[in-house]
Amino acid sequence: MSDRAPGNVGAKRLVGAAGLGVLVSGLVVNVYLAVVARALPPAEYATFGSFWALALVLGFGAFLPLEQELARRLPLPGDRRALLRAASGAAAVLAGIALVVLAAALPVVSRALEDNVSVLIALAALCVVSGGQFLVRGTLIGTDRLVRHAAVMVLDAALRLGLAIAVFVVGGQDAAAFCWALVAAIALANVPQLTAAWRRAVAWGRPAVGRPDPAPTTRGLTRAAVPLLVGSACAQLLLNGLPVLVVAQAADGQEIAAAGVFVAAFTLAKAPLSMVVPLQSAVVPTLTRLIAQGRRREVLVLLVKGAAVLVGVAAIAVPLAWWIGPAIVSLIFGDDYTIGGLDLALIICGVLAHIGLVVITQVHVARGRHVDVALSWMAGLAAAGLTFWLVPGVILSGEVAFLVGSVLGAAASCSILAVSRRRSTREDKP
Repeated sequence: MSDRAPGNVGAKRLVGAAGLGVLVSGLVVNVYLAVVARALPPAEYATFGSFWALALVLGFGAFLPLEQELARRLPLPGDRRALLRAASGAAAVLAGIALVVLAAALPVVSRALEDNVSVLIALAALCVVSGGQFLVRGTLIGTDRLVRHAAVMVLDAALRLGLAIAVFVVGGQDAAAFCWALVAAIALANVPQLTAAWRRAVAWGRPAVGRPDPAPTTRGLTRAAVPLLVGSACAQLLLNGLPVLVVAQAADGQEIAAAGVFVAAFTLAKAPLSMVVPLQSAVVPTLTRLIAQGRRREVLVLLVKGAAVLVGVAAIAVPLAWWIGPAIVSLIFGDDYTIGGLDLALIICGVLAHIGLVVITQVHVARGRHVDVALSWMAGLAAAGLTFWLVPGVILSGEVAFLVGSVLGAAASCSILAVSRRRSTREDKP
């Protein structure tokens, strides 16, 4: 497809380009995390694991709505130059929000990072760098440049791994060195792509014929992204906030080491999410087109098939996690990392439920029901928070809270979708 002509994102291209890129980058990132775990003792890895989780909350969580809005709006006729300028301003606003949230949560964040000032500064730097990262990703997805999008993701993952190996080779055993290496990798992989991606985006589209829509503004784009921002923040808190809470609640050296083991095992078990979550924006244009064409039954069939696949995977993966999961964790991360089979089984169940929740909420995004996205994730996060407070034991409470939050969030999202679908059906009738 030409970069100058808008078109449809075909399913084959979606799977073959974006899907392959996410798969490869996800595998490389998990190798990267294993290298870091090998380089650091469990207590120090607990600090890095908290940084990793917070980076996803403040980076991915804050800027994913911008990526989704660009993916949704760029295929539409309009002034793309104005849209990209507005997106740049919105990225600055979101970076400011992320920094304010970081400052407000400083007491909890400092405990989770073991009061490491260098790691805290690296986290603030990541909030700024992530703006450029998601501007690039949203622009490439919105202009159907999925091959380039896949290549940038693989480059990002490869740089993370390469810089981590370099730190490991020179004998770095401080979590801060690996944190700064991560920030550098994200900046090197994404920021240089921004100018070319925007130039192609402007050439790719043509202004609408006839009466033009009002030019996009930073305020308008930010306002439209607010419900998605709420949903994205809740999603990242559900997925990555719990490990931070587990580390922060650890009372002594033994519990901190156990929390480090949990973070490593949790990171490994949620590896499928590192492949599914980055792909969610790429499916929005396809779902939007199906819904706009009135092919809602096809969307429903896809959801039912997806649920059947998740149930089938759970029937196989959960017993395997219970049986051989602990041995795999020790093999990958080292003998100091030992965890029970029940713990891994609970985490795997939560991961599969979380995948279902991610998929369902993208239907809400495609329908333009951004508030429904926020409500779905808020329900899941509230259920997880209540469960974490009620269940005794720092590690067990984290595992069960993630499972309960993901399941109830998915159930709430399905209920919202069913109610809105019935309402739409009634409104369509004469």
